[in-house]
Amino acid sequence: MVIRILGCFGGELPGYPLCSFAIDKKLLLDAGAVTSVLRLSAQRLISDILVTHTHLDHIKDIPFLAANLVGGQLSRPVKIISTRDIIDRIQTHLFNDSLWPDFTALPSVDSPVLKFIPVEPGVDFTVDDFTARAIPVNHAVPAVGYVVRKGRSAILYAGDTGPTDRIWEEANGLQDLKAVIIELSFPNRLGAAAVDSGHMTPRTLKRELKKFHRRDIPILLTHMKPQYLDLIRHEIRQIGLSNVSFLRPGQRYRF
Repeated sequence: MVIRILGCFGGELPGYPLCSFAIDKKLLLDAGAVTSVLRLSAQRLISDILVTHTHLDHIKDIPFLAANLVGGQLSRPVKIISTRDIIDRIQTHLFNDSLWPDFTALPSVDSPVLKFIPVEPGVDFTVDDFTARAIPVNHAVPAVGYVVRKGRSAILYAGDTGPTDRIWEEANGLQDLKAVIIELSFPNRLGAAAVDSGHMTPRTLKRELKKFHRRDIPILLTHMKPQYLDLIRHEIRQIGLSNVSFLRPGQRYRF
């Protein structure tokens, strides 16, 4: 599988797009930066979106994607996939015909642009050529990470999380794991804010990585607040972990 980094930041400034990752051009992990990055022809290739939680920086471009795809001769709706709780919140608070039109019934009930698909945490499900599994994590709202597998390669995307346990237990049991994408939002001096909002600092990330028993797996950092990026980079260098690196928009990884 080929992963393209559309965006990897936890705040939006010019040149710092929000979190979204495209796998093989058709499966998205979150959708903070889709219509702002991809040309319309590339948007039309998207078939499924795995959503980690309802915060705007992870779902912001789903409404604009839906609007762009109306009348585009879709062969099937774009599937928005997550747990029932997360899907219910998106339907109630976003696609409610008040904040944004309900594109699960547009342009018609029989041929909608979007379709919501609920999945059970911890249970494998099929998404096109992929197998995926939602894993609950520790955040300020209900949230999950995902294990995504194609062929003999799996990646783990934790989404937004503070200190957590289950996702590391899952990671330790994956023999075909090729990479972990984990958030890092705040510098150490904002540790209290990180705890209160369910996020990581370099100090808490260092403690978390002790739960992960593999030292040969790349740890790819995402969700950095751009205004603190230089300080976060400095604090990560001080930790001295050789397998940790920062994601950048436009990068591609093949696993």
